[in-house]
Amino acid sequence: MVVSGKFWGGLFGMMFGGPLGAIAGVYIGHQFDASKPNRGELNDKAVFQINLISILAYVAKVDGNVDKRETDTIFAFFRQAGFGSMQMPIIERTLNFALTQDIDLESTCRNFRKASNYESSLMLLRVVYLVAMADGKFHSTEKTAVEQIAHYLGITDVDLAMLRAEFLKTDDKYYKILGLEAGASIAEVKKAYRKLALDYHPDRVAHLGPQYAEIAEEKFKMINEAYGEVTKELQLTSS
Repeated sequence: MVVSGKFWGGLFGMMFGGPLGAIAGVYIGHQFDASKPNRGELNDKAVFQINLISILAYVAKVDGNVDKRETDTIFAFFRQAGFGSMQMPIIERTLNFALTQDIDLESTCRNFRKASNYESSLMLLRVVYLVAMADGKFHSTEKTAVEQIAHYLGITDVDLAMLRAEFLKTDDKYYKILGLEAGASIAEVKKAYRKLALDYHPDRVAHLGPQYAEIAEEKFKMINEAYGEVTKELQLTSS
């Protein structure tokens, strides 16, 4: 007897219960149908992706309206992460289902945190900002959601301020990206840069696959850009 992926996905969802279990069931079911039988399994990457999709779905609908630009941003993220024509339908169906669910943000974030390291949580929060601002507005409900997600993921206030600086324009943007206040000395800037270069190196998310390392590379480039701009400014003011 041939058993469909939807059967196994439904069984999985029943076993784990709740919206997250249902979302996981859809993901696993479609993964099973779309690939070889032994690929329909709950490994570390699957857990990471299920929770990632659920959190992004929560953010996309938190303002009461799911904007196509927000879902397009989510799909673009996964395509950039290396998901091809065989995998994207799984992501799309799982996201569309997740958008219909009443997601428990706290438990989902805590599940994500257990299945990933701190650097992966920072990458998630960066994507959350991309989705929240995809429609050109940053609603109060989205701001609250970002702060809650950061709290549940254990993101420090300094790292949250650094991420916020990437997306919200301020005069001290580059200082904030480096975790500094305007007026910092050259020595403080170099010290902050060396630490960030280690903390945000793409190798820190290499365990998720080369696709995610490429996304982390963008953050790494932004740190380098901020360092270049701040040091140039300080050199001009000291000359």
